[in-house]
Amino acid sequence: MQRGIFSTIRNLFRMGIKGSKSKPIRYTNFPFLEDRNTIEAIKAVHSLFILRGLPGSGKSTIAKQITEKYSEISAIASADDFKIIPQVDDSEADSSRYNKLDQKIQQWFVEDKKVIVVDDTHHDLKRLDYLFNLAKDKDYIVFIVNCKMEESNNLQLMVQNSHSGVSIEMMERLEPILKKNVIPYYFGWFLVQEDGEKMRKNALRFLDQLSKNETFLNEFVKHVEWDSSEDFNLQEYFQKKPSMLHCTTKFCNYGKVPNCESYAENKVVERSLSKSFVLKVLALFVTPRTVGARVLMDEHQIQLWPIEEEHEDAGSSGDEKSLPRGSRSHITLACAPNVPAVQTGIDLISILKTEEEKPKHEFHITLEEGELLCLGKGVWIVNLLKPIEVNTIFSGFYAKKESTNE
Repeated sequence: MQRGIFSTIRNLFRMGIKGSKSKPIRYTNFPFLEDRNTIEAIKAVHSLFILRGLPGSGKSTIAKQITEKYSEISAIASADDFKIIPQVDDSEADSSRYNKLDQKIQQWFVEDKKVIVVDDTHHDLKRLDYLFNLAKDKDYIVFIVNCKMEESNNLQLMVQNSHSGVSIEMMERLEPILKKNVIPYYFGWFLVQEDGEKMRKNALRFLDQLSKNETFLNEFVKHVEWDSSEDFNLQEYFQKKPSMLHCTTKFCNYGKVPNCESYAENKVVERSLSKSFVLKVLALFVTPRTVGARVLMDEHQIQLWPIEEEHEDAGSSGDEKSLPRGSRSHITLACAPNVPAVQTGIDLISILKTEEEKPKHEFHITLEEGELLCLGKGVWIVNLLKPIEVNTIFSGFYAKKESTNE
């Protein structure tokens, strides 16, 4: 009897040791796992989840949770499955070790998996650039998921949890690299596919109405350069359109802009990454350079807008400092040739400053959407009778190919 008791205690003790080694790590507060509206939004876009963190930090756990949540539309490409061991100095590593993993990722693109999860340490920036550009080419929104254990300083426990067989020395080399945030070209709200198409149709209808109005055309053409010998064609003039519609919050230029790192580390920003938001479009405008939509943010969305004094992004001017915070928020719908998308925000600020002066409008044109007003110099705006609501997801644009995006 006594021996049986000792045997039971001994077995429980062994189970306790085993359990402490393989104890599952529970992650919470990820919007894509916990928030109902976000889950529905994720199902409406194509997304690439890049899990980033030390070996043993729970990436495989999160990957499993994601694919269980989106079971019919998701797939995992895991470095562990191909015995890829992280190396700090990848310049001396055999790059072919990623070939089979990349073939798997390409397979998921071909099969049109809407949610693709890549499970690796992702400490190497060159490797990340490859994935970022791949996502950009396929019109996938990138979500970087930084994985951290509750016992974030316990590297020995991570070594025990790891499937890759890394040493404690390698962990110590990887840790400072993975503590640094990956800074995108810009942060912003990306429209889900259906709502992006809705905004494109609104823009096309807007331009179509303008192209048939002689009053608009006669005034507008005075302010544009048109090399063709044929009559001015508004649709042809605004050929340059973003592949993925979005509303930029913070322009970072991969960390080169002041205060972008503090913005990325802001708790509101961290909690909002991958979360869905509904934006409200109040107006459509057209200038000789851009076609855009003015966005009105609510009290929660405005928290993601940089403080004006810190908003030293491309094209910022002193004008916007005198306007309410977030006045520049917009969606670029089209641009004239050789015009960067960042010009849309500059045009909107100019429009709002002009409207502040309550100008006398020389031309009024009644459209389906509302009254179109001419502000002079080829600048027109229609404040919508009924605002347009669009579903979006907050994230960053990380690819390096695009130089004219916001």
